[in-house]
Amino acid sequence: MQNNMITEDYVSFETAKLLKEKGFNWNTDKQYNLDKIVSEYNITDRSRYPERYLDAPTIQMAMKWLREVHKIFISIQQHIDMSYVWYSYEDGAPKGCDRESHNNTYEEACEEAIKYCLKNLI
Repeated sequence: MQNNMITEDYVSFETAKLLKEKGFNWNTDKQYNLDKIVSEYNITDRSRYPERYLDAPTIQMAMKWLREVHKIFISIQQHIDMSYVWYSYEDGAPKGCDRESHNNTYEEACEEAIKYCLKNLI
């Protein structure tokens, strides 16, 4: 029997740091600790030791933040070879496209697109 449970995919630790540097401050349910492991958000530890924790947004939350705050839209498309490529648009105009790098999964393409936008468009 196949497990059809939907799971959340979180941005990498590196991307979470970039998001914070660029002003991401939305509430998240998860956090990265010093070991770069995603864990449940612990308000007590966070308030006592804020330097030890980093918000861990989901991939979709990061993409929504880029859309709503910076008007940057990310589109992921599956290629004929079953790999994924990404495109980014700012106010409807193309602002980034990685046609050379084909990703094995949708999530890898999203992560790569988010990083590109954070490093190059904001």
